[in-house]
Amino acid sequence: MGKDEESIIELVHKAIKQDVDYIELRLDVIENITSKKATDIINKIREITNTPIILTNRTKIEGGFFKGSEEERINILKENAPLVEITDIELSTNETLRQSVIDTANKTIISYHNFEITPSQNYLQDIITKAYKIGDIPKIAVKPLTLEDTFILVKLMMENKNMIGISMDKIGSYTRVLGPIIGAPVTYAAIDVESAPGQLDVKTTANIIKQLKN
Repeated sequence: MGKDEESIIELVHKAIKQDVDYIELRLDVIENITSKKATDIINKIREITNTPIILTNRTKIEGGFFKGSEEERINILKENAPLVEITDIELSTNETLRQSVIDTANKTIISYHNFEITPSQNYLQDIITKAYKIGDIPKIAVKPLTLEDTFILVKLMMENKNMIGISMDKIGSYTRVLGPIIGAPVTYAAIDVESAPGQLDVKTTANIIKQLKN
């Protein structure tokens, strides 16, 4: 979540000391981001570590901070997707623009975020099915209003292989550590500052997962 190259590199050094499996680079947080600036930062990260990178340029509608046009947002992703292992693109993105990113990416996370509610299991299953058809890894992140809402995400992860499911806020924090136990390929944890409601830090997340797996 660094806003400039210096803070990002500082966070990368902290991340690799904590033995993370992936580094998510949030381009939308970087001030005055351009495609060239993104490329330069990716190259600087590569000089430090070969840890796989998840590239994200989140739209405002789904919790991101990118200030430019949609075409600019997608162009930055599209031009840098070949440089990283995984690129995150929102399912809600215009189909043509979305496909242009998918076509250049090595691997994709097709993401859906809802910061207001947890839709029904059937509704979310339809989203997951669409995501499987166009990309590699579906990601569902939703806001629970009740404890029962969090169970929907657990059921979806148990019934769909290789998907990321996150129930946000404190009430859903347990899904972030349960996910990898029941097959989620990725879970998200904070180095310094959480990037989403209910996110735990790397050390806490890793310790709980390790204890549950043993």
